[in-house]
Amino acid sequence: MIQAAAEDSGKSHLTQVVLWLTPRGLMIAEPTGPALYRTVDRDRPTLGVDDADVLFVLRPDLGTIVNVSWMRGVKIPRMERDVTHYYDPFCPKVLNGIDLLPHLKPATRTRCITGNLLPKLDDEKVVNFTRAVFDEDFLTLRRKAMRWAADNMATVRDANPDLPKGFSKNRQKDNYTLLFAIADLAGGPWWPKKARDAAVKLTREYNAPSPGKVCLAKFFEFFLGHGVRTSDDKLLLTSKQVEALFAATEEEEEWCNYKNKGRPINRWEIAALLKPFGIRPNNIHPRGGKTTDRGYDAAWFTKAFKHWLGKTLPVGRSVARKRKLRR
Repeated sequence: MIQAAAEDSGKSHLTQVVLWLTPRGLMIAEPTGPALYRTVDRDRPTLGVDDADVLFVLRPDLGTIVNVSWMRGVKIPRMERDVTHYYDPFCPKVLNGIDLLPHLKPATRTRCITGNLLPKLDDEKVVNFTRAVFDEDFLTLRRKAMRWAADNMATVRDANPDLPKGFSKNRQKDNYTLLFAIADLAGGPWWPKKARDAAVKLTREYNAPSPGKVCLAKFFEFFLGHGVRTSDDKLLLTSKQVEALFAATEEEEEWCNYKNKGRPINRWEIAALLKPFGIRPNNIHPRGGKTTDRGYDAAWFTKAFKHWLGKTLPVGRSVARKRKLRR
């Protein structure tokens, strides 16, 4: 994915350069969903999609097609004259657009390797791209790349390269495994390290966690700093307390102006973010006895914290409550 903050930054030119270096490069604009998967099934191109920031807003169904085309073997069935045809949407893709990330669903973002472009400075010299299409160097490089791929296909396909620390997630691993394998084959004193350093930087910079995961991380922080420990060793937070804690976060965080509504996130929106993790507010007793509030028990978060954050809340001491003496 190639994006920039504004126009005239070279997004389309860079997409074309990538396509000139790859087999069956095809640049398209404004495709419909059926046209996209039928074209890919028939031509097996390396596909470039221009102005994807506008396209994904107008045709959200394309996001689903791009998602399923990330992995080999997923087919799109369509009935044609009473016969089921299974279209194969898999192909390498280059998407470009202005501020493209916010226009993509989180599931699409995690399937992308994202690069951000800056406009050329006046003192920087570049090739005139109006004539680049006639440059035979692209043809020569493409042939060399295809010969290299043919000679090393089995080695790259079966490679199991070392991954940087933290690259245990499936999509991070699958996005970069082939690139790491190629860098390892290139060898030298710095290619393997450069490839892994770039992958770590790009992943941290552009693969922001979903709002649900960020909300989960905030709850871990709130339980540690503000959770109420009861006499039976439960760690609790009331819904009112959680709402106030989110409202008191730093102004640069999304919770103070949730979805640009001009107000902090409320308890019902918090509950909606936690629902996919199987967590819902319920009756709790933070002050003991028969006093009841709506809120959250840390025990309900154990599985989510472990699997989604890789963290476990420390076990605290039980609070000893003294009985009041009768006079």
